Amino acid sequence: MSKKMLSTALLFLIGAGFGLFSLYTLFTAKDTDTVFVGLLYLVPAVAAFVALVMLPFKQMQERE
Repeated sequence: MSKKMLSTALLFLIGAGFGLFSLYTLFTAKDTDTVFVGLLYLVPAVAAFVALVMLPFKQMQERE
């Protein structure tokens, strides 16, 4: 597996893992501390998916 495909797969797994865990935490939250933890885990999930979306644009800029 090439390095680019491996990094893309890992970014997707990180985003999906943190995203699912944060949504599970938010839906089962019983107090404000748990909601805060769920929102904190949502931050790296969003960052990973934004990085995935920005990958094609980064590769286009490197070619120029």
